[in-house]
Amino acid sequence: MHSFAANLTMLFREYPFLDRFEMAANAGFKGVEVLFPYDDAAAQITNRLRAFGLKMVLINAPPPNWAGGERGFAAVPGQSERFRHDFRRALRFAQALGAQHLHLMAGKAKGAVARRTFVDNLAWAAARAPKMSLTIEPINQ
Repeated sequence: MHSFAANLTMLFREYPFLDRFEMAANAGFKGVEVLFPYDDAAAQITNRLRAFGLKMVLINAPPPNWAGGERGFAAVPGQSERFRHDFRRALRFAQALGAQHLHLMAGKAKGAVARRTFVDNLAWAAARAPKMSLTIEPINQ
């Protein structure tokens, strides 16, 4: 049987973020995901999850400049240190929220060096989070 998670970044936008957990539970969802939960304390989010019997399914690693059109940097040459710093932050947040899936966004990069950078960063991240499901999305541009 399939189950669906409410993306609280996209759904129930007419409500303040922390109120969206209640809306998701009222709509029958058992799981939620949030693109970037970093503006709120993990403890606040965890309290909302518990209060409404929800599970955090997935969060994204922080993007460099989402509003400016950047979509991650795991594959961007020269950005490995930044990726690793933000991955550590995302991993701590995911663990605090009980999320088993962490989306690592590649960013806009092409070519062999970008591919090698991506593979190296994914291997580095996987070694630090053996129980975490690291998610990537191959997206054409």
